[in-house]
Amino acid sequence: MSIIKLLSKKLNRTIFTTPSHNQNTYFSKDYKSFYKQDYSEIEGYDNLADPKGSILMSQTRTAEILNAGKSYYITQGATSAILSAMKALICPNDNVLVARNCHKSVFNGLILTGANVDWFMPECDSEWGIYTQIDPKKLNSILDINNYKAFIMTSPTYEGINSDIEQIAKICKSHKVYLIVDEAHGALNYFSNLLPKSAMQQGADVGILSLHKTAGALNQTAILNISKDIQGIDDKVFQDAVNIFETTSPSYPLLANIEECVQYLSSNKGKIEIDNLFTNIIEFRNELNKHGIEFYDDKFHDASKILLRKKGISGNDLSDILYDKYNIEDEMNNSIYALYLTGIGTTKNKLKILQNALINVPVDNKFEFEKVEFQPFPLVKIQPVNSFNCKYDFVKKENSVLKISNKLIMPYPPGIGLLYPGEAIQEWHLKYLDDDVEVIV
Repeated sequence: MSIIKLLSKKLNRTIFTTPSHNQNTYFSKDYKSFYKQDYSEIEGYDNLADPKGSILMSQTRTAEILNAGKSYYITQGATSAILSAMKALICPNDNVLVARNCHKSVFNGLILTGANVDWFMPECDSEWGIYTQIDPKKLNSILDINNYKAFIMTSPTYEGINSDIEQIAKICKSHKVYLIVDEAHGALNYFSNLLPKSAMQQGADVGILSLHKTAGALNQTAILNISKDIQGIDDKVFQDAVNIFETTSPSYPLLANIEECVQYLSSNKGKIEIDNLFTNIIEFRNELNKHGIEFYDDKFHDASKILLRKKGISGNDLSDILYDKYNIEDEMNNSIYALYLTGIGTTKNKLKILQNALINVPVDNKFEFEKVEFQPFPLVKIQPVNSFNCKYDFVKKENSVLKISNKLIMPYPPGIGLLYPGEAIQEWHLKYLDDDVEVIV
């Protein structure tokens, strides 16, 4: 029996367990239906920490749909899945190569596993100010001269750039390096031929999905996928790792939501919905191209991440006008662009509202975009695990260069670190620092 059907059954049982609301609500009437299905691990309802019934069956069906060997439902977001994957595969003092545009949760995983990190710098586009693909040739050269337990990367990126995971996976396998792919922003890749193939389809060992970003599921829903042919590790290790980071009181409505999301997107109706989304986005883009709107676009880009800029106005000012005058909120903006995320739930009418607003935003023809100077190669002086709980002091910003930072400098979103604890402060970092800088002593 599926989780959805299990929760829809009328339960004639007097329960004295958590949660204490007894499947009713006394203060949140708008969420009454949510409460009705909110159980804990009561008899017959299976246990996420050791699934043997409905949850196991559901995860097994999902793994088949997603071309994975194992799929683990996560109710605490992709962050928890990333930490679980790292804990399962990486041991203290293992050497790990990490793409610098990875989410901050990877740095937290380095602290928790006690691994030693080397950073890999992805390619970048200075015109748009974004990281782009992982260069397989550069990766192969690095793996030829260094021994690593794992390579951790993000694809698609926050802005929607996909790397050639198939080629990267072959390189990693030839060097006996585990490939962990954070594909939190790429859930639709599993369900549409209009997008690049998923990490599982391209040979990655681990793929981490977030279902709320583009796939239409609730916040905190995620899936940890393990390859069918991962070598040298037992399935039990992943379950044990998940159990470390997953709450012991998982939300059954969220579990059902994961199941329902995957079933819908893999159905004919779901695939038509995704196709319609991209058809609408193409029409949206074609119209806006006539009005001075530029879109980031190459063969590696996921069009559902609408990354755009308008000639004659900064991304920041564009965002402010759309929010203040048209009540439209973007996912992210900076001096160059604004990013609008779409997915299941993005209607043609919603795109039309954005389209009309963008056309009517006034511009200054004297304004020009400036190229972005990307961060220098990180100078790791103290490994993440050893930088945690270090003694620190404050110095003036002008005296901080080459001192070791005790502070995390990270714009959020997208949650990519410009400076992590344990790294030397370089001239480039000064513009992001306060007048008094926290340094390790």
